[in-house]
Amino acid sequence: MKINLWYSESMKQWRWTLCEETSGTYSSECHSGQREDLREAMNDVANTVEYMLKKKYKYLETEDV
Repeated sequence: MKINLWYSESMKQWRWTLCEETSGTYSSECHSGQREDLREAMNDVANTVEYMLKKKYKYLETEDV
């Protein structure tokens, strides 16, 4: 899983991308977002990581992540 986070001066927003390459294939899953507030952007990243893990390991609950 690879996370990129940066601040866009022109947009005055924190932007992020989150990608996970599927080993052995050329396909990958990517998500992205943007927020004015850094903590909100980081919370979005954390929620997206949890979503991806729950999807990958269907038996995991949010508390287990």
